Amino acid sequence: MSLTNEAHRAPSSIVCAVLMCHAPIVIPAIAGDEARSCSATTQAMRSTAQALVAHEPDVIVLISPHAPRRADSIGVVFEEQLRGDFSRFRHPELALSVRGAPSAAQLLASHAQAHDVATHFLPGHALDHGSTVPLFFVHEAGYRGRVLLLSLPYPGGSLERRLGVALAEAAAASGERWAILASGDMSHRLSRSAPAGFDPRAQEFDAAFVSAVRDGDLRRAVAPDPALAELAAQDVVQSTEVAAAALQYRAQGTRVFAYEAPFGVGYLEALLFSDRDKTDLPAPERPPVVLAEIALAAIHHALRGEPYAPPSLPAPWDQPRAVFVTLRSPDGELRGCIGRTEPSLPQLADEVADCAVSAATRDYRMPSVRSSELASLRLEVSVLHPPAPIADARDLDPARFGVVVEHGKRRGVLLPAIDGIDTVEKQLQIALHKAGIEPNAPYQMQRFLVDKVSRDPEQAGT
Repeated sequence: MSLTNEAHRAPSSIVCAVLMCHAPIVIPAIAGDEARSCSATTQAMRSTAQALVAHEPDVIVLISPHAPRRADSIGVVFEEQLRGDFSRFRHPELALSVRGAPSAAQLLASHAQAHDVATHFLPGHALDHGSTVPLFFVHEAGYRGRVLLLSLPYPGGSLERRLGVALAEAAAASGERWAILASGDMSHRLSRSAPAGFDPRAQEFDAAFVSAVRDGDLRRAVAPDPALAELAAQDVVQSTEVAAAALQYRAQGTRVFAYEAPFGVGYLEALLFSDRDKTDLPAPERPPVVLAEIALAAIHHALRGEPYAPPSLPAPWDQPRAVFVTLRSPDGELRGCIGRTEPSLPQLADEVADCAVSAATRDYRMPSVRSSELASLRLEVSVLHPPAPIADARDLDPARFGVVVEHGKRRGVLLPAIDGIDTVEKQLQIALHKAGIEPNAPYQMQRFLVDKVSRDPEQAGT
């Protein structure tokens, strides 16, 4: 989507701010066979980059927590060109070169000095992965403008807020459109195999941070419990705090694209601020209606004992996605419901076909669907967004969010917008019952959004 008219180009200052993760494995060429495990993050990185580029910034200010640091000053790249590659991750052929922003760097350094923020020269070659990963997706999205790269001081000071104020002043003085890209990963201790070890409380940090961003409360996001932030081994708060201070903690147009933690590290991609009306931004694509036909065809062939290969779907629906398939009789009686909160097959179409057959023939709660029922069967395919942890039941809404509850190895899932479930209390009661979790037992919660595709023979006039 290109917005080039003067009405959109007129405003200067900070026009957009985003948060992107920096795990190299979310780049498919690096991930290889692991790409399916983080496909939601990969797609969200693309969506975030597209939203950023749609604002047509003259300068992107990229804040990397992995660029070389000093204790009490900010690193600034003053060079004309920035270069980096992924040699450290066995892919030297993935190289990038982007335009630097020396005039913007000089302007920022001047305003930073006025706020007692010291700056030092940061080299623009051999960029760190905190820079190259988000830049890979921004370049893929079509951005060919200038990039101002900054490094952070050591944690524990107060330079972040002052740097944010200096950024806002420099952007306003430039007469140009600046955007901020905060690079950061969430907790690094979310599983036994996580790179920083495991801590059961680490998920609390991610849950609180994601919830604050979803709510548009940037002050809460960048002011976590210090002990919890330390134990989570995260590197997202500092870069986000610079962006938040530059925005004066405004969170207009906030959108969370995805959160997941497939390798024990939390990845969050979000639009933090937009100067545009939401209708000006690329809209999330809706799942194709053919998913319902794929589900029905898979059941038909399975009941006849015939093999079935679903058709290939166009991007982005050719990637693995989590799915639930629900089957009902014409009078609304449940005839089967099977799904997964994480994909297990290479493509969405495969997942839909597999879950549809399981719902029709392997839901232990009821007899299998008969061939004679197919013509009148009501069918619903729910394509899940990645679940995000929450710390408070007040973040639930049974009409909008599905819920996952977990206690040890016990796990219960409930889709949103189910008839008769109109309170959070009832939603949790049923999810806990499904999981066999006692209501007074400690348990963790996640919430998720779904996109639905339905087939109703009565409405179709069949």
